[in-house]
Amino acid sequence: MNEIRPTIGIEFDNKYIDAKNKLIDFISALNKLTEAQKQHLAIEFLKSVGMADAFEQFMRYMNNGGQL
Repeated sequence: MNEIRPTIGIEFDNKYIDAKNKLIDFISALNKLTEAQKQHLAIEFLKSVGMADAFEQFMRYMNNGGQL
């Protein structure tokens, strides 16, 4: 799981086409994972989203002078 392989990529000028190709690459990468790896990735993703949400709430709290 710690393997790193350098690759040469293409980035398109059109942001829509670039995003579409990255989404296709993402789905292709997900399909190559085992079920255990997919589950681990999903758990990692959900934890990250939760932490980011908690941080955003904290920042809103602090930007509001500590008032709810």
